[in-house]
Amino acid sequence: MTQPLLWHSRAQRGFALGSLVLLVAAGFLPLFGGPTYEFALVAGVVLPASSSMATALDVARWRPQPLRAFSYGLESGLALSLLGFGVALLHGLRQGFCDPLPGVALYGLGPASGALLAGVWGGSVARLVMRGPPSRKRTAQLLVLAWSGPLLGIVVSLVRFYTSPMVFAFDPFFGYFAGPLYDTVFDPLRGLLTYRAGSALTLLGLGALSSRLSWRDDGRFAWAQGQRASALVLAACALAGSAAITLLGPELGHYSTSASIQRALGRRLESQRCTLHYSKSLLERDMALLGRECDAHVVELERYFELRSSERTTAYVFSSADEKRAQMGAGNTQIAKPWRREIYIQADMYPHPVLRHELAHVLAGRFGQGPFHVAGPVGGWLPDPGRIEGIAVAAAPRDDADLSALGWAKAMLDLKLLPPLSKVFRLSFLGENSATAYTVAGAFVGWFKERYGTAALRRWYAGAELTEVAGGKGLLELERDFHATLRQVQVEERAMLAARARFDRPAIFGRSCPHAVDALEGEAGARLAENDPKSARELFSKLLALDPQHTRARMALGLCALRQGQFPDARRRYQELSRDPALHRLHQATALESLGDLELVAGNSTRADELYRAVLALTFDEDHRRTLDVKRLATSEAARAAVLSLLVGGVTYGPSWDVAAIKLGQWIERQPERGVAAYLVGRNLYLRRRWQEAARYLDLALERELVPASVQESALRTRALVACAEGDARRARELYQRFRAQPGMSEARSAGLGRSLGRCDRQEIAKVSGNGG
Repeated sequence: MTQPLLWHSRAQRGFALGSLVLLVAAGFLPLFGGPTYEFALVAGVVLPASSSMATALDVARWRPQPLRAFSYGLESGLALSLLGFGVALLHGLRQGFCDPLPGVALYGLGPASGALLAGVWGGSVARLVMRGPPSRKRTAQLLVLAWSGPLLGIVVSLVRFYTSPMVFAFDPFFGYFAGPLYDTVFDPLRGLLTYRAGSALTLLGLGALSSRLSWRDDGRFAWAQGQRASALVLAACALAGSAAITLLGPELGHYSTSASIQRALGRRLESQRCTLHYSKSLLERDMALLGRECDAHVVELERYFELRSSERTTAYVFSSADEKRAQMGAGNTQIAKPWRREIYIQADMYPHPVLRHELAHVLAGRFGQGPFHVAGPVGGWLPDPGRIEGIAVAAAPRDDADLSALGWAKAMLDLKLLPPLSKVFRLSFLGENSATAYTVAGAFVGWFKERYGTAALRRWYAGAELTEVAGGKGLLELERDFHATLRQVQVEERAMLAARARFDRPAIFGRSCPHAVDALEGEAGARLAENDPKSARELFSKLLALDPQHTRARMALGLCALRQGQFPDARRRYQELSRDPALHRLHQATALESLGDLELVAGNSTRADELYRAVLALTFDEDHRRTLDVKRLATSEAARAAVLSLLVGGVTYGPSWDVAAIKLGQWIERQPERGVAAYLVGRNLYLRRRWQEAARYLDLALERELVPASVQESALRTRALVACAEGDARRARELYQRFRAQPGMSEARSAGLGRSLGRCDRQEIAKVSGNGG
């Protein structure tokens, strides 16, 4: 039979129509509108499968020669790719384009190239398998085999995800998968270029091989007559090149393994309960401290979950988000894989802010279910993010929190922002603002554990029905009891303001252009940090063209004006923001604080103090309140110079620790009776892990007059943590008693520091660890 033109094929038209409907529907979601990463991901699932199955049906029916089957598969993939690209462009015209050139490149190197490969796969399968007359059974088998190619790519990616630290994927059909939902900034194009070089070599090799083959009447392949051997040489070289690129995958960034990451990091440390693989750029002293912290967390979590075990946990510690992203795919998102008993974090301050949270996932995995050792229906095969994240939030409250998860949930209840638990404890968790979902899940799980006990929590996490472990009560009845508990919690008004600003925000799926916006914000912030306000201003302006209501970018334009010496423009921008009725009151307060900074730069300390006091009346966060208190102390020339250098910056230059250290020293000399300058030096040395020097300056600060109270509180807390880092548990306990006795001390902050300091005693950790938890 003569093979028809592509657009005359019923199979091609049918699969094209199905693809069109799916892609058009997906494009109406804000995140998927236009040539974006998300649209490319959906197209990578839809288009290769359609190309493969449509081509397979036609080739099986018309039985062309191998080279024609090969070219027909390319034609099918190209046609479907153009169809998908047209849908992306139309959605872009409807919604607006985010960053079109990278989006187009990602589409071309991702699903478009994948559709070409899939079309060739479908034609090859049809020629190899269909040797008898068509039938319904054979057609069904053919469709399954044609679809198995794209499906196999997904299976390989899942196997790599399961058996290695990596969370990203390069795939011959769908293209690129970034991994973590909340990591919005990534650039896969360089990796995709080398990856698609392998795809091009594969197509070249298969095309050359097809040119040497012919289809005989008896249904067998034969070498085509009159063809030169050069085609075979070309095929062999091209396929060998493709195989070489596959083998070089870890070096090219296409995939990674435990061994490749360990080689890249280069260092290893064994503590009592943890194994650390860490970057060569990190100090062994700091990693020994992290190992001690890891041991203490494991012991505490085993107590929390009432576990007894001697299992070890492995931590991969990267020097930066960029190194972590390059090696395993997650940049700013910290990751745990409970089934591997591994966590993947980057080096941070001491105590590490997320170490306990990720370890909680691993420890909970000991009673989780399914292949991933997590909570969820279908035996854990379908994860329940609410239970998974809720148990980690409950088991690992932040040690520097101003309010407990229960307190924040109470604020959400009063503000009518609290989502129903039925939306939190299922996959719809991912459709909520992440701060809201994590906090509510953690508050409920913590409440549930306190009300029904650890054994009930473990059974629920392990798959038991709530009614079995909660005295016959289902989720709706438990939700009523949970709300009744929340109504008894007292939350001050300033916390309510903070809660609205924190939780009344769109989820990731409700944002437009998050990748382009966040990338522009990061790049603009870097330019501003490099004292290039002109370039930063241009980038922030581009950002606002995509997201006109982006408050941080609007604020940053005022800062750019200040760095360029344009005081009237900076003042005008901040005043407009402080009066904008569309902004939350805390965002207006941020603009007021920036106006105060502007007055401080101009030498108007009295006016700056008035503005800072207005912001203090609205601010709940204790660390932010302390910063405002320090700014208010900039009344003398020495204090003003130090505060500007450390916290504000000025015309042309931003804040600089190098300059601030000199100015703070001058402040100490000119006002020796006051301890604030010494505290600021000690605090910044603590952040830089210079324990001995930090201790000396903090002790000096605590021996002198140290007001206001927020600075005294922070000095005690920081000095206690330094003592803990140095292994001086006795000194840490003494400082903690003074910290607790501070007037107005919040329960959350007192309990948080108590938890941190409870990890100082090495002998206690060793004793408990030696007993198996």
